[in-house]
Amino acid sequence: MRVITICTVSLFLFGSISFAANNKVGYINLQRLVNESKMGKSAREDILKMRREKEKAVAAKQNQINRLRNEINTKAASMSAAEKQDKVEALKKLYKDFQRMVADAKEDISREDRELVALILKKADDILKKVAKKKRFSIILKDPNAIGYLDPDVDITDLVLKELNKK
Repeated sequence: MRVITICTVSLFLFGSISFAANNKVGYINLQRLVNESKMGKSAREDILKMRREKEKAVAAKQNQINRLRNEINTKAASMSAAEKQDKVEALKKLYKDFQRMVADAKEDISREDRELVALILKKADDILKKVAKKKRFSIILKDPNAIGYLDPDVDITDLVLKELNKK
């Protein structure tokens, strides 16, 4: 039994060594593709513009809430009970709308960001494959969390960026 285990481990080790000797592993930094490509920079500007517009709308809604709250606080003594109740209900509705607006804005921005990344990765995928074949890489890693150490020589991000920016 012990001999079989030793043989199995030996075959695994020798197989791993031959794989490493015959195959080349590369890496691409997806975040750099998104941040440094012409397409990514342009889309980021659009997302920032959308974010500013949504922030303005949220700020306007917040101002409505503050004005109504101040009105209730300053004029509460002179209001009838029914009028005060109506104002409080209106304030609750405004606040609920405000919360929904903030959540929708966050989701819209997040969705746009995901769509941007997906679009860039789709366009970069063919380029990535061409660069990998040209440079004779057998494997290209995309997940930075799976890497303990990265030799700069296996990072092909610059090559892919260069080709992506030509389009």
